[in-house]
Amino acid sequence: MINAVHIRINYDKAISAKKDILNCEKDFLEIIKHIKTYDSLKKREISLKNKLKKEISGLKLMIIKTQEDLPKIEETDRFDKTRTEKITPLQKKEKRIMVKSIKKENHLESELREIQEKLDRLNSL
Repeated sequence: MINAVHIRINYDKAISAKKDILNCEKDFLEIIKHIKTYDSLKKREISLKNKLKKEISGLKLMIIKTQEDLPKIEETDRFDKTRTEKITPLQKKEKRIMVKSIKKENHLESELREIQEKLDRLNSL
C-alpha cells in the first residue's frame, strides 16, 4: 500500500503551475509538428534527388548516343560508360504520406487549440 503525501499549495502557485504545464504541452506539440514537417520535407527532398539523378543518367545516355552518331576524328572518351540504375518514382507513396500527415496535423492543431483555450481561461481568472 502506498502512503500518499499531500502538500498544500496556495491558489496563485497552483494556477501558475497549471499554466506552466499547459505551456510545456503546447511546446511539445509544436515541436512534434515541426518534426513531422521536417520529415515530410526530407522525404520530398529525397524523391526530388532521385528524380534528378534519373534525369541526369538519361541525359548522360543521350550524350553518349549523340557522340556515337558523330563522325570520329580522334578517339577520346570523355564520359565513362557506366551502368544506369533504374529508380522507381515515389510519387504515389508521397501522396499517401501527405494525406496521413494532413490528418495528423489536424489532430495536432486541435490539441494546440484546446491547450490555448485552457491557457486563455486560466489567464482570465
